[in-house]
Amino acid sequence: MDLHLAANGHQMLEFGDLPAADWLAIVLRLVDGHGCTLVGAPVGGFDSQIFPSVQGAGFLLAAGRDIWSGHYLLSESAAGDDFLSRFAAELGA
Repeated sequence: MDLHLAANGHQMLEFGDLPAADWLAIVLRLVDGHGCTLVGAPVGGFDSQIFPSVQGAGFLLAAGRDIWSGHYLLSESAAGDDFLSRFAAELGA
């Protein structure tokens, strides 16, 4: 697991080769533990997948999986950066 600054200037939390069951546990933790909702529909491609975005109070996180990062959450705002930093610390990143 790696939290870093992405090309869009915001935080990105990469989970690497996380098994699908563990990704589901992360999503459930966001929804059940933090009151987030999932927005949108999944889109699949050859080397990447876009998952529904994670919407919380005042922020939106892009979610997906690609061959370079594995599963990831990508912030799109300062509020998302703050949440993602706290969430990464909660997970032990």
